[in-house]
Amino acid sequence: MDSFKEKLIVEAMTDKDTALKPYLAKVDKYDASFIIERLTPFSNVIKKSILEEAFSKPTNYERNRHILDTTNMLYKLLPKQLVHMFFCYDDDINKKAKECAVYCRNIATNPKTLNFLALNYNKPVNGNNPLQAVNGNFKPNQSELSRLDSQQGVTGNSHSNEHEVIRANTPISRNGNMPLNHQDIAYHAIARYVMGFELKPPEPNKKQPLSGCIKRLTENRWWLRKFRKLITQANEKAAITLNFVNSKRQIYASNITTKNRITQRLRNEELLSSHFIINNAGQRYSLQEISDLSVSNPKIRKDELICRARGFENLAKDLGHEALFITITCPSKYHRAFAKSGAKNPKWQGLMPDEANDYLNKQWQKARAEFKRQNIEPYGFRVVEPQHDGTPHWHMLFFIEDDKLKALQATIRHYALEIDGDEKGASENRCDFKKINPEEGSATGYILKYIVKNIDGEGLDKDLFGNDAILVAQRIDAWASCWCIRQFQQIGGASVTIWRELRRVKTALFGDNDEGKVENDKLSLIEQARQAADNSDWQAYTVAMGGIHIKQKDRPIKLYYDININEQTGECLQSYYDGELIMKIKGLVCAGKTFITRLFTWQVEKLSNNNSSLAMKT
Repeated sequence: MDSFKEKLIVEAMTDKDTALKPYLAKVDKYDASFIIERLTPFSNVIKKSILEEAFSKPTNYERNRHILDTTNMLYKLLPKQLVHMFFCYDDDINKKAKECAVYCRNIATNPKTLNFLALNYNKPVNGNNPLQAVNGNFKPNQSELSRLDSQQGVTGNSHSNEHEVIRANTPISRNGNMPLNHQDIAYHAIARYVMGFELKPPEPNKKQPLSGCIKRLTENRWWLRKFRKLITQANEKAAITLNFVNSKRQIYASNITTKNRITQRLRNEELLSSHFIINNAGQRYSLQEISDLSVSNPKIRKDELICRARGFENLAKDLGHEALFITITCPSKYHRAFAKSGAKNPKWQGLMPDEANDYLNKQWQKARAEFKRQNIEPYGFRVVEPQHDGTPHWHMLFFIEDDKLKALQATIRHYALEIDGDEKGASENRCDFKKINPEEGSATGYILKYIVKNIDGEGLDKDLFGNDAILVAQRIDAWASCWCIRQFQQIGGASVTIWRELRRVKTALFGDNDEGKVENDKLSLIEQARQAADNSDWQAYTVAMGGIHIKQKDRPIKLYYDININEQTGECLQSYYDGELIMKIKGLVCAGKTFITRLFTWQVEKLSNNNSSLAMKT
């Protein structure tokens, strides 16, 4: 009877799990229970991958050992408290975020809890060390606070050595003794809880006061953002670890990450379509309409990047500068799989795309420092895109004086090969230079393909591996979103924010009879810049802004910021978390004169189910 009941339980648990069911039929009840316990948190794709390899083993011991080792490796990708959420719905993440925020709120607002924490802050228990600790090292029974945490259902890891909260000798403590007030006590207790999830709590500083840090940690939104990022990256890390992401299977990004990104975009579009903004002139638009008119629109973003690249190229021709196209790739230890076969790379050291991009950034910082020492000032664009297995590599289109071209190449090559530069194929594949001959092709044409491929894929047929360009663009967008990688960056030149502000102005800033224009030539520069921006002439705009090699602080046109005021109440709006006055772009400043480019004030409205409007502050 007991055996029959156990069989029914297993069948009930696996009835909807098509991945586990065929394999569970081949094992006894004990192994079935073990497999269910180890594999339940994962998606069907991961389950199938682990089970296929496990059941190819010659003995039951080796099969179970493989399942145990693989799942232990995957479990480490998420904090212990979130392992069960490896494959979950967004509602589950919302629920967990709310639970954590409520717990932190209880600590921060409950006087009894704060008094208890204060009394036991520096107090030994059972002859052990007091609660106070340095570098986040806590023993399981070190204080009454640990007991309080367990009573309140704390799920944080109180003895993690990977994260630090240095209580001693900080501005918010007295030489490691009693904190200054209850706010300090609350922050330390909450910070320890946060670190249990392998998250870094916000640290107080001049721009972010202690009260703002606590408020962040007691808000659902802060936890929701962190958990979404953790879980998304954990799933992608699992896919890379199991070698799903390669040219032969799921190129650039895993299927689950790509589907989640598409769902997120649809959710955002629905949200924007359900909110409207109304200005003081009575004009009313949906947020989706406004988004479609900005660089959030892929077509506009793509056109603007191409326009700016073309402007740099035209300027370089006039100045007699050379164009150089550069590709930099990571060492083999960052690559999970081989491009041709998709097979596992034995040199891979478990490094993920974000770590690979950090490596490229670090080497680029060293190169920039050397540029400064040698007075080398390239200008152009950098594009970051994934290779087939998700490992980022950089493409750069630079313009530079002819006499500095060799020094630029030598510097970039030196730092590109600084680490593992002696490995096989490094000198041929890690750093590539192509000097662009204007007679053979346009410099912008070299980078155009990479801009289009990484935005929407329109106009391209297939990628290097024969995949549809539009589907590839979706996967690359998911990849960049998952790893928080900035895909495009301008190097040198004038500010694009000022360019966008000038394009908002549709009337001349100075007439022919304007006295200011006659008395001070600098005042006419803003009209020159406005016309250039309005005509999408990046070259003329750059010239009006003082040229290429000039510091931003010395450019003639700057942004004008002012306090954001609610015109209905006259109240100065403050930031939600820190209570600081909100400074927003209102216009431009040129030669000491202010030009307002944002003439309207806007209010956001959300449509309710009965089509009535609920006003919300902006």
